[in-house]
Amino acid sequence: MKSIKIAIVSDLHCHPSDLVIEGKKIDDTYLKTDLLRSPNKDHPVESLLKLIKAEDLECDLTLCPGDFTNKSNVQGLISGWDFCLEIGNALKSSDVIGTLGNHDVDSFLNYSEYSLTNVKGVKKGFPFKDSSNGILDKFWSLGCGIIEKEDIRIIVVNSCHFHHNKFKSGSGEVSDELIEYVDEYLSEVKDDKICLLLTHHHPIDHSMLKLGEEDKILNSDKLLEILGKYRVDLIIHGHKHHALLRYHQCLENNHKIPIFSSGSFSATSNIIFTQQRNHFHMIEISKNGTKNAKGKLKTWTYFPMQGWILNHDNKGFDAYCGFGSEKKVDNIATEIENIIDVGENRK
Repeated sequence: MKSIKIAIVSDLHCHPSDLVIEGKKIDDTYLKTDLLRSPNKDHPVESLLKLIKAEDLECDLTLCPGDFTNKSNVQGLISGWDFCLEIGNALKSSDVIGTLGNHDVDSFLNYSEYSLTNVKGVKKGFPFKDSSNGILDKFWSLGCGIIEKEDIRIIVVNSCHFHHNKFKSGSGEVSDELIEYVDEYLSEVKDDKICLLLTHHHPIDHSMLKLGEEDKILNSDKLLEILGKYRVDLIIHGHKHHALLRYHQCLENNHKIPIFSSGSFSATSNIIFTQQRNHFHMIEISKNGTKNAKGKLKTWTYFPMQGWILNHDNKGFDAYCGFGSEKKVDNIATEIENIIDVGENRK
C-alpha cells in the first residue's frame, strides 16, 4: 500500500497594493506583497500558518498549480513563490512543486522583452527543483517535466508553454511532442507508484458559472487518452477559481480520471464575479498495487477577519470529499443508516 499527503496552494494572484496598469488601480487579491501580517486573520498566509501550528498539520508535498502573481507583476511573482515556500516549510513538506500560470508568464511583455524572462529568473527552486536527469530543462524546452519520488510520480505540465505573446495567451496548449514524451516515458514504467498530473489550465470543459469555454488546454483530449492508457490517478489544475472535483471518462480504455479544479487561494475576482470563495486543500491519497487510487480531501475556506475555517454551505467547496470509492450509492446509504441506528441505540 502506497500513501501520500499533499497540500494545494493555487492562484494566489499576489501583487503590490499600489499596482497600477494603464492608469487603473489593480486590486485582485487578499494577498498583497506589502500587506502587514497583523491582524493575522486578514493575511491569508499568516492566518494559514497559525492554523498549521494549531492543528499540527503536515504533508509530504506542497503543490502549486500556478498564477503566483497577477498580470505578470514581478514582485508578485517573487513574493508569491516565497509565500508558497513558507507554507511548505510550515507543513514540513519535503518539496514544493509548482507550474506556470498565465499570469506568471509575461505574454504581454509588460516587464520584459521575452515572456519567460521573469519566471526563469526567480530561481529558489522555481517552479520545482532540478535533478541530475535535467527535468527542469525538459520543462522549459518541451513544457513538461516528470518528477519521481519514492511513492509518487508527478507529471508537471506547463500549459502556458506557447504563451509567447498576447495573441497566444487565451488558452492552454500541449504539443504532440509533449504527449509523445509522456507516452514513451510511462510505457517504460514498471512500478505501481501513485501518479498525478499537475497543470494550470483545465483539460476538460469548465464553463459553468459563465466562466467561458475558450481557455481549455488545446490538444487535451489526446493527452487525456494517454493518461487513461496508463491509469493516471489524479489531475490537479488551477486557473478557473472554482473548486470542483469530478471524473473524466476516457474513451479508449474505460479509465475514469479524477480531475480536481483547486480554485483560488487568495484571488478576489472569483468573489466579485462568481461568489466563489478561496480555499486551501489537503489530500490523502492511497493506492494498493494496480488498483485505482483513493483520495480524501479536506478543505479550509478563507474569510477576511475570520481566517481559515472548515466551511459547509452552497457558496464554497465542501470541507470533506473524496474520490476512488467503488461502492454503490445504495450501499453507502445503507452504511449511513446503520451508523445512525447504532447511535440511536446508544442513547
